[in-house]
Amino acid sequence: MRRSVVVVLAVLAILGLLAPPSFAQAPAPKVTISGLVDFVTTAYQNWDQTSGGNPSPSGGPGCSTPTPCPTPDPTNKNRSGWYSRERGVFTITGEVGKVKGVWAIELDFTNGAGNFGANANTGFLNVMGVSASGTTSNFNLDTDTKGAVETKWLYLETPITGPGSLMPFIPVASIGRFGGQPFRGHDYKVGILASGDFPGVALETTWTPNVRSTVTFVQIGEALDRGIALHQKDDFAIIASLEADVFKGLTIKPTYAYAFYDGGNCGLSNLGTPGWGGYNPNTNCPATIATPGAALPSVASTPGGIGRNIERNYFGADVRWTAGPFSLQPTFIYLLGNQQILQAGAVQVKNVPIRSFIADTTAGFRTGPLNVEARAMYTPGEDANMNNQNGGGGTIRRYDPINSGYSYMSGWTEIWTGGVDYASSFLVNRSGIVLRESPSYDKYGRIFVGAAADYSLTPALTFRVVGNVSWTDTKVDTKANYVAAAGIGSSANPFTGGLHRYLGNEWVGGLTYRFAPNVTFDLALATLITGEALNIHNDVARNVYKGSARLRVTF
Repeated sequence: MRRSVVVVLAVLAILGLLAPPSFAQAPAPKVTISGLVDFVTTAYQNWDQTSGGNPSPSGGPGCSTPTPCPTPDPTNKNRSGWYSRERGVFTITGEVGKVKGVWAIELDFTNGAGNFGANANTGFLNVMGVSASGTTSNFNLDTDTKGAVETKWLYLETPITGPGSLMPFIPVASIGRFGGQPFRGHDYKVGILASGDFPGVALETTWTPNVRSTVTFVQIGEALDRGIALHQKDDFAIIASLEADVFKGLTIKPTYAYAFYDGGNCGLSNLGTPGWGGYNPNTNCPATIATPGAALPSVASTPGGIGRNIERNYFGADVRWTAGPFSLQPTFIYLLGNQQILQAGAVQVKNVPIRSFIADTTAGFRTGPLNVEARAMYTPGEDANMNNQNGGGGTIRRYDPINSGYSYMSGWTEIWTGGVDYASSFLVNRSGIVLRESPSYDKYGRIFVGAAADYSLTPALTFRVVGNVSWTDTKVDTKANYVAAAGIGSSANPFTGGLHRYLGNEWVGGLTYRFAPNVTFDLALATLITGEALNIHNDVARNVYKGSARLRVTF
């Protein structure tokens, strides 16, 4: 962890030791378990749930037979399916007074053997094929599966200031959380800046009843002791938000965030640093190979590639305004930074400026059982003939959040970002394109406009319809091809410019039925009428169809 954070925590602890202690009878410890269990089933047509493309047996531009290359077709007519899966999240909370210890575990299984198996002797998972998105393992006959338990959260929560805290002499109340935990307190719209989970430290302070703040330190990557792991990367982010209730119905939340990636994000998911325009910023991660049974000094570690550091500054604000049945929630974030990019055919990096922004606004009207909403989002893009890897470098216009939590635009689409079946999204595993991770469509930006309405026929039964339409900001080079980890590559002659901007129009209909206490049934049927911008490498995109049902119990 960064030295500055360690120093700050040490100073806080020393100040707490200097304060006079006050002991009362210790409260009785309490342990609670909460969570959810989902059963989800989804059927789909003209859609590759795995990668948004299918290997081409005959090669293509830049490929040679028999070496397969990614197909340019994101809506493969030969791909259809119907599967079911389960997710269980169990959160164990131990409390002693105001102090909590939280452990959350997550289990994800697809029904039926196929993609994953479990070795009964070792307990380790054996990869047996390509997995569906969001799946850790598969249930076999007899269903005994080992090695598939995920720790989602493990953190400590304790008062830092105020009565009964580490520093009771400070009058304002603050709560600190330390460890793997969910993001809180930084954005109203899921996935736009800092959502999902993270390892690090968060401090929430209530200054007055109307003013609150959240400061979060995110340890994205950790450079361990060089004797243990040579050449590792130290990536981090700091986020600070101040939330103020100006008057009844109006709340503003200005936010600043700083993120630094030492050569990209070398984590498993590369969140925050996806590839785009045929360029992958995460290819200089070090390789570490340990000989089984060998001592630490025999661990072989090789350095990654050259440079590729990324530095970002986010300046923005959220606003919530309600007046009777009306509501308005605008968000604006400006992104300023620099990124080191390895020039094509070169052995040196070039600093390329980042200048981007995202504007995202929702508006709503509620009357009785009817709720009507609208949403519009815009983030800029680059021209097709702008290649950030060339000698000039240009300017990066792409907007990337620190962590999308795989959920940007959740609730406003069922295909672009999964809703009822939240694990399946169109173009999944192409992180620089798929909406749930990337507001920007590759380097071309994105414009998204949606409308939704729900009607509560009874307190237990609600119907919902959603429609959206989207374009890219600049024309897509549809003569190009998909590159697995680097978005959309350039065609042989990208200087001919892009051809199309229209991505498509989606329609969703569904319902939520709360037929028993703590139990809900959700159903969604969706179709995406694909646009010309998805006709990559002149392959006509087909319309996509999806139907999902989910049974959920919470406790």
